[in-house]
Amino acid sequence: MAQNEIISKPIHVILDGDNYSLWTQGMCSFLKGRKLWLYVTGQRHPPTPQKDETEDAFALRLEDWDGVNHQIITWLCNTSTPSVSMEFGGYDTAKDVWDMLASRYAGSDGAREHHLMVTLYQLRQDPGERITTFHSRMRFLWDQLAASEPVIKSVSDAQLVSTHRERTRLHQFLMGVLDDFESVRSQLLNRSPLPTVNQAVNDLVREETRLKSHRSSQPHTTVLATLVSVDVESPPSQLR
Repeated sequence: MAQNEIISKPIHVILDGDNYSLWTQGMCSFLKGRKLWLYVTGQRHPPTPQKDETEDAFALRLEDWDGVNHQIITWLCNTSTPSVSMEFGGYDTAKDVWDMLASRYAGSDGAREHHLMVTLYQLRQDPGERITTFHSRMRFLWDQLAASEPVIKSVSDAQLVSTHRERTRLHQFLMGVLDDFESVRSQLLNRSPLPTVNQAVNDLVREETRLKSHRSSQPHTTVLATLVSVDVESPPSQLR
């Protein structure tokens, strides 16, 4: 880790107790990217004195380890709400903090997962909304739900799960697009094998462009208002 690089808040997700899966996904990726994940798992142990090592040399190694350890604790604190980070006080290692958070919040995502599922199945493309924008909104929900999925260790099982997930997401996405794309939607669903979500997005974007071009080429009908002059009958002359 570069000593001159200061990162106060490594991820944008703030742990509030209800979004534990999403938060751990971001923090895990960040720590692995900086080769610090083993501090959290406990596999990077505090150093112990070596044979013939001076006290000063050992103290320096211990200081280096503890510096990284407390930097991780600081990151965990800075990406948590005050009410969550207040619980860190009694823990001296990043592993202890991480394990405490896991034991406390790992099972609290049920309500959030249900809310995400309901939101996903109700999500529909808004009139005038671009296909890519709608796909991004749905992709955000997919990613949050994926954070709570179990890790599949078997390669063959992982492939089956991935294929099933892709099919499910394709149906969810096509259910949400506007009826303007019904013809393309039918073509996509009749393909064998079914296309991926990205392939469906590409086809729908092409149709979106075609429809937009077709609409812009249509002549505009201009209604001319004809002014009709109405003679107002003059009042009869008064009798003298």
